[in-house]
Amino acid sequence: MNKKILLLCFITAFTFGCNNVVDVQEPDTEVVPETAISAIKTRYPDAGQFVFKTLIQDQLWKAKFFSRANSYETQVSPSAISGDVFINTNDVSLYKGLTDKLVVSGGTLSNVQLRENAGDNAARMQYMLNGKAQLLNYYVLADWHIVKLSAPYPVESYTVELSEVPEKIASFCSQAKIDIDSTQIVVNEDQANKKTYIIHPEAALFPIFFDQEGNVKWIAKNSDGSALEDKRNDEVGSAELFDKIKGGFTDFNVPNTLAFEAKYNDLSSIRYVFQRKSGPEGTRDFISETHEVFVNGNSGEVIFEQYSSYVYK
Repeated sequence: MNKKILLLCFITAFTFGCNNVVDVQEPDTEVVPETAISAIKTRYPDAGQFVFKTLIQDQLWKAKFFSRANSYETQVSPSAISGDVFINTNDVSLYKGLTDKLVVSGGTLSNVQLRENAGDNAARMQYMLNGKAQLLNYYVLADWHIVKLSAPYPVESYTVELSEVPEKIASFCSQAKIDIDSTQIVVNEDQANKKTYIIHPEAALFPIFFDQEGNVKWIAKNSDGSALEDKRNDEVGSAELFDKIKGGFTDFNVPNTLAFEAKYNDLSSIRYVFQRKSGPEGTRDFISETHEVFVNGNSGEVIFEQYSSYVYK
């Protein structure tokens, strides 16, 4: 069933009367179980003004609610809060001050959410830059501000169990001897409701990307068992593909040998890495920036992009 938009329900501390879920995409009705509402109210007794959105039918919902004048968002199963809790805020000053220092400056921040109990030391938000919506994650690590941008920006992102993925994914991982029993499986949904399954095996440096039918789109693994060989960007893939990718990275001018091309059966998976450094190293003016581009070498499709920066506090 497609994802659903649920009716706004005003729920007081004394009643669970308005918990009907109306599917605006299909002619049917679902009910959010009272146990899911109770799970939130156990932790936030005065919670109200609930909005639920179905992520997995009868199993997982995105929940928005108010408590003590704050607006919250989390994910809830039929019996428990099952994801991080975020507090919505309109204060973008810290994050705008950081992005203004970076090569990706000039974008617009929105939908800023602070991870509960982390203050402003951990947050996520949307960053719109040059017409591209990206997910910006911010956190503090020792003496560094860390900014990570990833694209494409997911409309929804949530974790699922192995039993909830297409059989083709489980079959592929079994044949490739990839243990996913204890691995987190993330589902990203785009504007068209298309799903990308992202599996990050334990002890692996890179995730594996599958489309919603379960076809593998990118994997950092050679099917013959040989190790990946790190090279320069211009040494992997075709010259035409590299020319297409490198156009937006003229400011990333630090040479590196971190690119590679993995060959798994007929699939070519390419990782390009662009780096930039500014300010004297060893000083608080030093900034390190890296942009990774994961490309399906067969189709030329950019599967995933990730930008990371380290700025002294």
